[in-house]
Amino acid sequence: MRLHIDREPRRNALNGEVLRGMLQALSELGDARVVLVTSAGERVFCAGADLVQMAPDATGLEVHEGRGLLRDVVLAMRDCAVPVVASVQGLCLAGGVGLVLGCDLVVAGDDTAFGLPEVDLGLWPFMVSALLGRHVSPKRAMEMMLSGRRVPAAEALEMGLLSRVVPAADLARETDELVRALAAKPPAAVRLGKAAFLAAMESSLPAGLAAMQAQLSLLNTTQDASEGVTAFLQKRPPVWSGR
Repeated sequence: MRLHIDREPRRNALNGEVLRGMLQALSELGDARVVLVTSAGERVFCAGADLVQMAPDATGLEVHEGRGLLRDVVLAMRDCAVPVVASVQGLCLAGGVGLVLGCDLVVAGDDTAFGLPEVDLGLWPFMVSALLGRHVSPKRAMEMMLSGRRVPAAEALEMGLLSRVVPAADLARETDELVRALAAKPPAAVRLGKAAFLAAMESSLPAGLAAMQAQLSLLNTTQDASEGVTAFLQKRPPVWSGR
């Protein structure tokens, strides 16, 4: 499944229509094995929230509800039963960074840059900060928010914002290869493993280990686990059922 932000004239800014569409799609996965997040054009992946929604004639309730939609999308991606992959080219700013951080994996072209320019508008990336601190050190996160500077792809990778950086010309091919590889993995293991890992990240070590033990026992009862071991012993490719 592809979630495509198609607002190039508005720098692929996020508005209510885009976010509601993403929520709807994430609730209707069907037999999708991977969710791929992309956007139109090559210059700007996503400029964050559409500032038109923050114009003087926009009500405080409208702005508040818009922020709630971004929260809901990030949580829906976290709870999604399949991997969510972002393919990023061009600038990724403000709420766009939050969207990317909500994905499980992020592939970026080597000419991309990431920034949180809110401070220069008299604002602050409050919601993005809740995600940023889970991926990078507090000092790096604070520097990024205070400075508002654009972080090039290589540095973003080193910081922990990205999964991999590839030549911009190869981004589509590299992302496609990754998506196909992920789609070939056993659905039951991916579903249980992703959920368990994310839950463990938010719990104490003893609780996390106990939860992992329980999930391992559960996974061992699935048809996919039995098929994987049987196929290995029989030296044949496995056929995954997702059960």
